[in-house]
Amino acid sequence: MYPGIWSFQLALRSKGLGSSMCAYHLPAREAEVAELLGIPDDVAQISLLAVAYTTQRDFSPATRRPAREILSFDRWDRSAWIG
Repeated sequence: MYPGIWSFQLALRSKGLGSSMCAYHLPAREAEVAELLGIPDDVAQISLLAVAYTTQRDFSPATRRPAREILSFDRWDRSAWIG
């Protein structure tokens, strides 16, 4: 489901809309949210998306640290990087 959510968020962004994934209500308040929003009992809630127009119109790629700096292989030790 999350790749679909991510793709939807990218589509929103291309239209000048921003979104935020919310899942903090799961599982403690799932039934309450279902009743509030009219979600049927046979539908599983994975996430809710807050969607709104943004004040920012010029989006650019986020800065990212190189994978070599944040990934490890088989253990926490950063020196275990393969590649």
